[in-house]
Amino acid sequence: MLKNSLFALALAGAAIGSPLAAQEQTTTDARMMEAMGEMFGKAQPLTAEQEARLPEAQLVVASIFPEGTYAKMMGDTMEPMMGSIMDAMVQMPTGELAELTGLPVSELENMGETAINDAMAIMDPAYQERTRRIAETSVKMMTDVMTEIEPGYRDGLARAYAVRFSVAELKELNAFFTTPTGSHYAAESMLIYADPQVMSAMNEVMPAVMEMMPQMIEAIGEVTAELAAPRQYSELTEEEKAALSGILGMDQDKLAAAEPEIEETAGNAEEGGY
Repeated sequence: MLKNSLFALALAGAAIGSPLAAQEQTTTDARMMEAMGEMFGKAQPLTAEQEARLPEAQLVVASIFPEGTYAKMMGDTMEPMMGSIMDAMVQMPTGELAELTGLPVSELENMGETAINDAMAIMDPAYQERTRRIAETSVKMMTDVMTEIEPGYRDGLARAYAVRFSVAELKELNAFFTTPTGSHYAAESMLIYADPQVMSAMNEVMPAVMEMMPQMIEAIGEVTAELAAPRQYSELTEEEKAALSGILGMDQDKLAAAEPEIEETAGNAEEGGY
């Protein structure tokens, strides 16, 4: 979610800082956001029977996902997460210093934390304060967004309960939620996913993914090896060039001039660019 929010912020920043560039990006960005808006698919309309269950389902959701739940979850998860990320960046800003100086990261890594921070203080005296403000702003804006979409999420959750549970089952759930144990469970049922015990277990995910990555790359290479590689304009036949020109409404000279230069690497040559 954070990546998507920062992407949206970047688009806004581009529009402010470079109006002409933003105009060129508008169509592409709009299409991308439209595609992202439907990336989870579209729900089927409720049947009449499911609609009849909706009031009881809404009572369930009022117990397990009351107003303000998203904001609390963001406070419990995003703030500590962003804090940890930003602390790591501030303590050892090797990548940032490499970007500012043009020196390779491998060379800077051997200089130690003190030297890195002293050099960063010269190159970017406001780095720590900027990093802190970025973290605070990111969390605040994400919390605002999640708070804004929360009513729609609750509506969707209620519809899902109406689809998956009978009226009798929904009534049993609501009766359970009136008991001390049920009330406690309902209040914690969503928030428990943001518990440090759960979140810390997720620390195992990234190492596992990184360990699996070489096998994934190899597997992707195997399943795509027999497919034809993408081509550039210069590699097309004359008939294909003419067909492409007609489809795009551009003359062939323009298409030829627009052909990008692709830097050939050993990895690309062996794995078809993957």
